[in-house]
Amino acid sequence: MLMMKWTIYHHFFFLKKDIVNAIKLGLREKHMKSIRAKMLMWFGLTLGVLMIFVGVTTYAHIKDTVIPLTRDLSQEVLKARSAEMGRLIQGYLSEVKNIAGSDLMRSGDYDAIRRSLIKQAKAINPDFEVVFFADAAGRYITTKGATGSIADRAYWKAIMEQGQEYTISNPLLSYSTGENMFAVANVVINEQGERIGIAAATVTLKTISGIAKTINIGESGAGWITDGTGLCVAHPNPDLPMKLNIMHSAKVGYQGLEEIGRRIIKGEAGQGSFTRPDGTRVVTIFNPIPNTPGWTFGIEMEQSELMERPERLIRQIAWLMAGMLAAMLALVAVISQKITEPIRVLREGVGFVSTGNLNHVMDIRTGDEIQELAEAFNKMTDDLKAYIIDLQRITIEKERVESDLRVAHKIQVGMLPRIFPPFPDIEHLDLYATMEPAREVGGDFFDFFVLEDRRLCFSIGDVSGKGVPAALFMVITMTILRNQTTLNPSLEQVFQQTNTMLCGGNDETMFVTIFMAILDPQTGDLEYISAGHNPPLLSVRGNDFEFLDVSPSLVMGGMEGYPYCASKIVMQPGDMLFLYTDGVTEAMNAGEELFGDDRTMRALNDLKGKPAREVIQGIREAIDSFTQGAPVSDDVTMLAVSLNRLSIHDD
Repeated sequence: MLMMKWTIYHHFFFLKKDIVNAIKLGLREKHMKSIRAKMLMWFGLTLGVLMIFVGVTTYAHIKDTVIPLTRDLSQEVLKARSAEMGRLIQGYLSEVKNIAGSDLMRSGDYDAIRRSLIKQAKAINPDFEVVFFADAAGRYITTKGATGSIADRAYWKAIMEQGQEYTISNPLLSYSTGENMFAVANVVINEQGERIGIAAATVTLKTISGIAKTINIGESGAGWITDGTGLCVAHPNPDLPMKLNIMHSAKVGYQGLEEIGRRIIKGEAGQGSFTRPDGTRVVTIFNPIPNTPGWTFGIEMEQSELMERPERLIRQIAWLMAGMLAAMLALVAVISQKITEPIRVLREGVGFVSTGNLNHVMDIRTGDEIQELAEAFNKMTDDLKAYIIDLQRITIEKERVESDLRVAHKIQVGMLPRIFPPFPDIEHLDLYATMEPAREVGGDFFDFFVLEDRRLCFSIGDVSGKGVPAALFMVITMTILRNQTTLNPSLEQVFQQTNTMLCGGNDETMFVTIFMAILDPQTGDLEYISAGHNPPLLSVRGNDFEFLDVSPSLVMGGMEGYPYCASKIVMQPGDMLFLYTDGVTEAMNAGEELFGDDRTMRALNDLKGKPAREVIQGIREAIDSFTQGAPVSDDVTMLAVSLNRLSIHDD
């Protein structure tokens, strides 16, 4: 609204200035042409210099920001696809582990295993070329009935001679089919604990190549994969797979690719550029594939195509600025041409109005164009007064802010996990959570994810304050917590590092309460830690809920270097842990009475034994019944987790 007022006064000021100049000078027609030329010259020079400056700045900004941003976005896409491929290979390994753990495999009965494999040939994973069993002597039998020996294979030796539990090989030539493939193998152990062989599956490189081919960026962009030695495993160019080793690419005319290869062999993620034998300059981005023996997934694109769009955008901006300059000069020419006669009689009136006195009325009765101009001027001041009053009542700014807050709410909700059940592969885990902000955006949050060792990490937090500042601090806290959880081995180090980072530059002295726990769903071991957060409630084997014993602690962001202390318990089947923020216990009814700890515990005890989703929904209904539509004063966030049973084997 202030900007609109400034615009009105700005245009009004320049209109007054033009009129006063005409009145003071009393110019003739020939002098008007001189003023017109000066206006054209000064406006033209000013706009020209301004637009050249904007053009140069825009070019530099696009070059330094848009192109790196494009690469960064491509890197993120590549990381996601690499992780997807890693999960695919981890899935292969899980299937092979299940096969190796079957009673038939553990029996070591070679003939029975042969009959079973051949019988199940059509039921195996379609990505598998064959599934086979090899005994302690290296003798193998496949689902296609092929037999032979793999005693010379490195993956067989890694398990049978070097004691590894499982392994994933680099690309090989299949003994049974002659196809290029890689093997996923797991040890087979009999009931006496003896290694009697391996169960394995082979996956053709065509499967991996198919995934790489799904990467299509522009006309020249393509995906590629290398193994742990730098050998090209997948590439759209059929002349490269299993033939080009990037560590020796200089011999066949590639320039700069070996340097990239050295980084790839080290397991680094990054980007670089190289030149093909035909002289084409290529930009590539690469990322290691998890759960593989040093494989790397990459994207390459010709540098000329990468620069094409930014350069086209720069040309379009240049043409747009040139058009704007021409339009502005034309507008100045028209306006200057219209000012042809002095308007002396308006000088005093313009002077009053130019000082902001919009109540001044010009009483001019000449019966000609000057009177019409004065009447128009009077009408303009009346319109300005009415418009300023209207501007004070409009809600444009409010609507814009509300729209921004709605978008911010969608972004905030999108950051929280929303898929339930979150981990279908952990069948004995029951987890559900909700977050309802008091405003469009809030400072409460919850999070959960599975660590690399298959333990479940979950947390809940409450940032001081409300609205956008709390939401921004919440995003920062969630991001730091996730990163620190993957970097540090203990919860105490995670909290100490997170607290140090939140204290740094915290000029607004914001703080956050957090409860975090790591649960091993196989054993029920639960390690937890708190930073000034409400103690969770625990129901043991379906009994009444009780407060979890949590060590007293300080909020995060309050004091740098504060030592946090973790605790441990063991959750049994039927136990449920309920996490919440103070928006639950401090919910108020119309009489300003708090929902409180006692009502919370009674409501939970009425719901004990029910699934996590029903428990949280029941608490929400209890709060709504208590508040009876009273305004919400704080964010309401809840998380419940329970174990239906314990798993003692490796999934």
